Amino acid sequence: MAEPGWPRHALDVGLFEFRRSVRAIWADKARFALMSLGVVIPSASLGAFVVVFADAIRGVDALALPAQLRGTVALFWLFGVFVVGQRVASARTRVDAEPLMLTTVSARTIAAGLAIAETLRIFAYLGLPVLVATGAAVYLFESVASLVAVPAAALLFTATAVVVGSTAGYAVALLVATSRFVARHKTVLGSAASLGAMGLYFLFLYPELGGVSQAWLAWLPVGWFVDLAAVGTPLVGSQTRMLVVLPASLAILAAGGVAVERTAVSLWFTDPVSVEESEGPAPETSGASRPDALAAAVAPLAIPRAVSVPVRRVGEWALLRTRRDPNRLTFLFLPVLAVGSAIISSGLQSGAIGALLAPIAAVVVPWLAGALFAMNPFGDEGAVLPVTLTAVSGRQFVRGLMVPGAVYGLPIAVVATGAATLASPYGLAERAGLVALAAYATCVSVAVAPAIGMALPRFSAISVGQSRDVLPPRMTAVIAHIAVTALPAGWLAALVVAPRIARAALAVVFGFLPAVVLGLASRSSDGALAAAGEQFREVAAQIQAIGLDQLWVVGAAVAVAGAVVAALLYANAVRRFDGYAPP
Repeated sequence: MAEPGWPRHALDVGLFEFRRSVRAIWADKARFALMSLGVVIPSASLGAFVVVFADAIRGVDALALPAQLRGTVALFWLFGVFVVGQRVASARTRVDAEPLMLTTVSARTIAAGLAIAETLRIFAYLGLPVLVATGAAVYLFESVASLVAVPAAALLFTATAVVVGSTAGYAVALLVATSRFVARHKTVLGSAASLGAMGLYFLFLYPELGGVSQAWLAWLPVGWFVDLAAVGTPLVGSQTRMLVVLPASLAILAAGGVAVERTAVSLWFTDPVSVEESEGPAPETSGASRPDALAAAVAPLAIPRAVSVPVRRVGEWALLRTRRDPNRLTFLFLPVLAVGSAIISSGLQSGAIGALLAPIAAVVVPWLAGALFAMNPFGDEGAVLPVTLTAVSGRQFVRGLMVPGAVYGLPIAVVATGAATLASPYGLAERAGLVALAAYATCVSVAVAPAIGMALPRFSAISVGQSRDVLPPRMTAVIAHIAVTALPAGWLAALVVAPRIARAALAVVFGFLPAVVLGLASRSSDGALAAAGEQFREVAAQIQAIGLDQLWVVGAAVAVAGAVVAALLYANAVRRFDGYAPP
């Protein structure tokens, strides 16, 4: 039963939570700067486009609103639902000071307040672009209606996505809290669901991948927000859709609000299951036949019994830690999403996506195999680090960190790369070379990760949503691991499938790029810096003159150097562990 005046209390809760989020972002100036750039640059680009092409845009005749545009809006709405649901399920299932809040105001107030806070967070990102779009519509078409239509469409778009996404997020969190199977395997199940959802999203976002069309989603009412936003512009929408989208949005908000309250209440007043509990009493056995609790905890994953017991225990603990703390893994996927999306987009625009997938798989999957388990070995041990330092040797600990990546990463990298080559235009030799490169790169990545993680540890947890104890690896460690593994592997992949591009890359890195930097630093054309720049240009010309047969010798030298570096870093990790003293 909600208390009198609960809407006002929910608004207070939402505003308070939103202010806390703003203060947290403002406290981290680097994060604030990056997020600001993500908002300001698109808005400034849109404003500049409007100013430059204002006359041409004004001369456009009335156009019927295409179905593909409605489908694109619906696709973005579904993506917003996915993002909100993931955020709620992973980090925002509960409010801070929950016992105090639940005994002070009703659960409806708290659930509504959290939804309001999430809406405000999202609209904080959309606010400036929406303002620019509204101003552009008024400036270009003298449309007074756009002053109301564009912000209303954006607000309804955001609010409905938040309500539906919050319902889905609470439902997933409730399933994790009530199902022992789902709680035990939440990382695997969540990763599979996320990959599936992102796969469908990119399938519709880039129709060239699977022959689908964004117009297929135009029938969804959530795509009709564009009909509302187009009022007063040359884009002629459907009046029927425009009139339907308003009551449809109100219906979604009303039904979604009820669903959010009920799922949240069920979650907050349910004792979560314990994945440590066994299904029944353990048999009275002893010795080697005693049930292995750690091995059972990571099941169905397992470390081969051929591995020695100390090494197997370290590997099993690494698997269990990775599965139980998926939030820290999101930091590893940031560079993958940033670079991978740009490469895939370029490949789709150029029609060469089939040629890019196999080299990408041969580089990215091996890098992940090493980075998932050993990017912060000392920090991951936490309070038990002193015990670990005395319980196992450095060789056993480092090998234990390498085992999960070798046991699971190596076959996955080989199979994924081999499958990707089937859709590529390469011959048999190039396909075999990429598969061999995937195996080689996985071994190097797995071997060098512990040393980099030990050299650049992170001991202090950070806050992700309402999770205060997320301990991701340092970004410097991630970048160093990419530099040691992914960059050389990427060059070797280019050497396998496009040796001329690999040769040009060498010329740019070791010749043209230093020459340009020295040329910019030089104030005259006859100084020492200018002379050094000319020498680097000569180096670039000499590299470009290398024959392709000789280039393979360079590639072999890079591969051998990678193996030597991996062996040296492995030995360094062993020595670093044996000689480490906790701070």
